[in-house]
This record gives sequence, structure tokens and C-alpha cells, in this order.
Amino acid sequence: MYQALYRKYRPSEFEEVIGQDVIIKTLTNAIQNNKISHAYLFTGPRGTGKTSVAKIFAKNVNCENYTNGHSCNNCVSCTLIKNKQSTDIIEIDAASNNGVDEIRNLKSKITLVPSNSKYKVYIIDEVHMLSTGAFNALLKTLEEPPEHVIFVLATTEPQKLPSTILSRCQRFDFKRISDEKIVTRLEEICKLEKIEIKEDALYEIARISDGGMRDSISILDQVVAYKQENITIEDVHSVNGTITQKDLSEFMDTIFSKNMENTLNLLDKYNNDGKNIYKLLDEIIFFLRNMLLYKTTPNYLTLHQINIEPYKNLNKEIANNDIYNLITNLNELKNTMKDSSNIKTLFEIEILKFLGIENNINISQEIKKQNNEPIREEIKENNSTSSEVPLKSENIAEKVTLVDNSIKDIRINNTLARLNKKIMMNLKEKSESIRLYLLDDKYGKYAALLLDGKIKAASDEYIIYVYSNETDVETFNKSLNDIEALLYKSIKEKYRLIAVSDDEWENIKDDFNNKKKKYEYVEEQVKNKVEKKVEEKKSEITELFDNIVEYTEEEIK
Repeated sequence: MYQALYRKYRPSEFEEVIGQDVIIKTLTNAIQNNKISHAYLFTGPRGTGKTSVAKIFAKNVNCENYTNGHSCNNCVSCTLIKNKQSTDIIEIDAASNNGVDEIRNLKSKITLVPSNSKYKVYIIDEVHMLSTGAFNALLKTLEEPPEHVIFVLATTEPQKLPSTILSRCQRFDFKRISDEKIVTRLEEICKLEKIEIKEDALYEIARISDGGMRDSISILDQVVAYKQENITIEDVHSVNGTITQKDLSEFMDTIFSKNMENTLNLLDKYNNDGKNIYKLLDEIIFFLRNMLLYKTTPNYLTLHQINIEPYKNLNKEIANNDIYNLITNLNELKNTMKDSSNIKTLFEIEILKFLGIENNINISQEIKKQNNEPIREEIKENNSTSSEVPLKSENIAEKVTLVDNSIKDIRINNTLARLNKKIMMNLKEKSESIRLYLLDDKYGKYAALLLDGKIKAASDEYIIYVYSNETDVETFNKSLNDIEALLYKSIKEKYRLIAVSDDEWENIKDDFNNKKKKYEYVEEQVKNKVEKKVEEKKSEITELFDNIVEYTEEEIK
């Protein structure tokens, strides 16, 4: 079975650990001078060596022939630990064993002496995940454990630990590993694995991994699986779902030159190419940070071996305040994105806000001005020379209450009866104008809903939208009044709409392609409010009094 590279090249001795020299020297001297503490706390970003150092420390502290900072790897304890057969090294994942019962179980066994080693070492990973009760149960044991027990706690979030735990441990803060050290290690692995990869691709892997050695080796492993030889920086970005610094420079130039259309087109392109929008947001923030540094202290980038070429061609008149504001807004957006199912739309809205403000174009005021004109009047004006009968707003509103299966079936039937692929393609292009309404208080949520949907069929009068989410389908069909009004305002053409789910659409497509049904246009009858109310009242009164009571339409109104 294939072994992942990060597991294959995991450090097994202190000298193999990269970028944590001070910590390694401290632990080596502590073992050498027999000044071993009963509890250690390893903190720091993911992939910087916390768990690896804990395992090496456990092996070295138990080695029978430990000399000059090295374990012998031959004694009984070393052999058992190396073969993962030691019962004296206990690893606990606090993420899945975080209750009081697990800690009490640990306490009940802690008094047992080691089987083949000098110390029993408990390595508790992600210790911040322990419950309050579990921490309380651990406190006394952690403060005064038996002489043969050592605790090593590891966490990425030390701020979540109670101060009572922190005060009982020797704390070691692992730092992010520099790009140069990561690249050096990656080059060693590539040489051993006979991997052909460009140097700039290795530096890009190091930059993307953000100081995490494990992440960088994992990305390398993925890239090798994607392409066997002659790996380039473009291959790294294809696998990681990000874009190159050159592409980022182009994107930033488009934003700061206030070209809304090109900006949105680029976002669509990145999305269609499978780029990860969340990662892209991180990349943009980092790029903007470097832009700011290049404009203020360019020597800093050069000193830290950051390529300054992508920043040279950007408009030098871009205000520092504009860059700073965009960084702040995008950072806030990251927190919002965590709870959203459609991060692309949120990203687009944020960019539109920025473009609108910086262009001195008050988009929301423009939309508000358009909204002050009643939809009914707008349709009337645009159809004054047309032979078509305009849709009245009250009829549109009434359709919201009539979207049952019969109306849904009629609309699907009528769309397919006059199916026109050319109209469908034109509609897809025209739908881009809906983006202007994303910031509108009244129509914003409907604009996002329309943009999320896929136009799968259209005729001269009807459109079928398809959604993967049943909730979107239900929301769409319950809000036809506003959605149809918004579509008219955007493209200045009136259509009757209906939404279906992916599963429904597959069945409809199958019936249509295999000619299982005959599709003939049926006139859609929609009663106005008064007619419907009269009919309901008449039905209600007739049911109660048969035909004894006479009434007029005015009385019912």
C-alpha cells in the first residue's frame, strides 16, 4: 500500500526536525542532564512538528543508551517504540476522547508502572478539545503525577486552555517554518523520490503552505499524483485551486481600474476552472498586503525573497487607503463565508461594493431610483406599441398562491412545447445584468437566487430554472411575483418562470428526449383576486346553505 510522503518522511530523530532549533536544543539538554519535567505543552500552527517532536522525545527519554542527543535505536524500549509496539507510549486524540469518563479511565491506569520503559508518556493531541469537566478531572493528576509518568500536551489553540492547565506545564511555542527551509526539505524529498519539479514551483508550494512542513509535503504529494514529471508552478495552482501571482496581478489591476464587467468575468472564469474561492480570497489578501508593502517599503519584500515582479506593473496611483480598506473588508468577508453555502455570490457582492464606492457610482441609489417606478407602469410603457397583452402585477402576485402541481406542470409543458435553444442562450447572456441588483435591499436575495440557478429550458414566454437544493426550489416558486418582476427590470422582457430540482429535471429531460409525452401549448388561466375571492365565498356559502341564500359580487368584496 502506498504511503503518503508526509508519513514516509516524518522525522524520527531530533536532528531531522526542521525549523525548531531552540526547542530541540532545550529538550535535548533536558534529557542529557536528567532535568525532565512531568508535563510539557507544545503549541503552534499545524504541521510544524508538535506531535513528531513529542514522539521523538518519548523515545529518547526512554532510551537505555542515550548519548549526545541521540537514541540508540537498539535497546528494547527503542525497538518497541520504533515498531509501534510499545504499551508505554500512549497517544490520545482529545478531539474524539474529550469527556470526563476518558480522563477518569486514564487516571485509573496511570499508577501502573511501565512495561518495558523508564517512563509512561501520555501524548494528548488537540488538548484544547477537552471538555471543562475533563480538564477539571485532569488537573490534580497533571500537577502531581507518579514519578514514572510524563504528559505531553499538544494544541494549535493554547488560548482555549484553562490557566490552571497552562501553569502546570513547561510551554514550548513552535513557530512557522521559513520558505527557504521548507524548499530545502522538499528538494531532498524530490531527489530521493526522483521527482522532476521546477524550483519556482517548490517556492510556491512553500508559500501556499504558510509555514507548515506537513502541508507543503502533502501538496507536493498531490501535485506528483496530478503530473508525474516536469512539474511547473501552474500545476501547483491547478491542484491547489489557486491562481498564479501573474493572474492575481491581472485581477487586481482589473479591480483597481474599476472595470466591473472584466472583474466579474474573471471571477466566473476562476469559478468555472474549479478554483477554490475561499483559498482565492486568502491569496488576494496576501497579494494586497504585499502591494501595500511594495508601495511603502519595497526593500522588505526583497529582503524576504518575495518576487516583486507582479507588483511592478500595477498602477502606481492606487491609494494606500484603498488597498487597506479592501484588505479589511475581505478579512471581514472571510468570517461571513464560513456560515454561507454560496461564497462566490458573497465575494461578488463585496467586490461590487468596492467598485461602486471607488467609482463614485452609487449603485444602490440608482437601483432605488429604478424601483420608484411602479413595475406595472414600466411594463405598460414598454408594451405600448406591442400587440402582446402585458402581465398585470396583480396577476403575477396571484400566481404565487397558485404554484401547485397543476400550474407547475402547465409551465413545464408550455416551455417544452415551444422550446427554443437560441432564446435560452440569449437569456443566459442577458442574465448577467441581474448582478446590478445584488446590492438592492428588496431584490438582492432574489438576484442571488436567479444567479445561482441554471436555465435549462426556455421559450418565448416561459423559463425553467433548475436547482440542486430543494429549499431554493421552494423559495423560488413561492416568490414568483418578485422574481418575475426583477427579471423584467433586468432584461426588459417578460417571462413566466418555474423552478425544479435536479432530480425533477432529469425525469423531465428523459420524458422529452424519449418522446414519452406529447407537449402541446395550453393557455394558463389565472383568476384575478376578486374573481378568486368570489368563487371561494360562493363555494363556502353554497356548502353551508345550498342555494337558499342570494348574494351579489359587491357584498362579497
